[in-house]
Amino acid sequence: MRPVQVEVVTYTPTFFFHCQHCELTFQEMGVGAAVHREQAREALPEDLRQEFQALSLWAHDLVEQFGRSVRVRVVDAASIEGFWKSLRHGIRRYPAVIIEGKDKFVGPDLHLAIPTIEHHVERAELQAERPWKGGAWPEQTG
Repeated sequence: MRPVQVEVVTYTPTFFFHCQHCELTFQEMGVGAAVHREQAREALPEDLRQEFQALSLWAHDLVEQFGRSVRVRVVDAASIEGFWKSLRHGIRRYPAVIIEGKDKFVGPDLHLAIPTIEHHVERAELQAERPWKGGAWPEQTG
């Protein structure tokens, strides 16, 4: 079964890293983790940080509930891809959930998207159970 694609467009924290050699050196000096924690604290304003934390918990719950039946992808709204998805789907507020590239839910109440995700998962499971209708079975072709 192909997993249901769930994309979340939102503002995400941005982290910058040094080259591998410098990162390793900073890590050995005990400085690297402190720098990255500072970046995490300062990457987003407090309201967006809380929103991203809630989104993260929702995504973890979603994967726990549906397992491999869903594939969750987070797209930064400030990236080129996020800008494109916002234009394509008419999104003007964040976070936004796009399911299978068709259904969208906008706003902080992400739980409103769960019934639609369940519907797509059930439909994908039913399609996976249906027999092959494309002529010879794929295993028989050679």
